[in-house]
Amino acid sequence: MNLSPININIPVGLRFYVVVVGCGKVGLEVATRLSRIGFNVTVVDKNPNTLDLLPEDYGGFVVIGDATERETMERAKAIKADLLVTTTEDDSTNYFVSLVGAKIFGIPRVISLVNDRENVPLFIKSGIDVISPIDLTVDTFEHNILEHVEPKVGEKQ
Repeated sequence: MNLSPININIPVGLRFYVVVVGCGKVGLEVATRLSRIGFNVTVVDKNPNTLDLLPEDYGGFVVIGDATERETMERAKAIKADLLVTTTEDDSTNYFVSLVGAKIFGIPRVISLVNDRENVPLFIKSGIDVISPIDLTVDTFEHNILEHVEPKVGEKQ
């Protein structure tokens, strides 16, 4: 399966501001792609070494600090964000930062990586959009398997 970036036409002059928390494999890729599309992006990570992985053409900002601390999110200008994306490996951190982003900073849309699928209902109940790697992987396998299965002659489709 070849995954390629989605081509999105962003109207000229659109100022869409995204805060991405976590600069691991997922956060790095999300921030880079959104930056290339033309969004205003700030990456927040407490490990300064992970931010060195951002490509040279990353056009956004970087805040070194713990996103669970209000001061860090203030430095990231979370109050101005249109979207918060949390991508750390820790569901508790993602949940806390997502709630603070929505409730304290008033960020209108929050999307969170949820690593343990047992935590998905909690995030959804709290109004947080969820990306579950396990569910996405299983759905992709199922789709690819079923796409190449033909019904036996005489069976209903």
